Amino acid sequence: MTPAERGRIAYVTICVACHNPNPNLAGSKGPPIAGSPRELVYDRVLFLKYPPGYKPQRTTNNMRAQPQLANRIDDLVAFLAEAKKNKDGKLPVQTPGQVSLNPATGVKSK
Repeated sequence: MTPAERGRIAYVTICVACHNPNPNLAGSKGPPIAGSPRELVYDRVLFLKYPPGYKPQRTTNNMRAQPQLANRIDDLVAFLAEAKKNKDGKLPVQTPGQVSLNPATGVKSK
């Protein structure tokens, strides 16, 4: 499984409660986050802060820290980078042996 695929699982499991299943689009409470840099993902997910000089897209304080994702930050960043390249939020075509997951559910697709 690739880092982007692991990141998608984490994203679908935790983040879509507020963010759109397609991270290029705004969610019910969270802004679009496709392509977010690692420093921002790390600071927001673990510590609810912003990197120095970063201007937030929203000024709400809805987000909660997700310390259980500490070992998935690089995977989330990989998924968000791939999602930015593919505006529909899907990962690129899978090669043999890779698992394809439904972005809305995180479940294997056929």
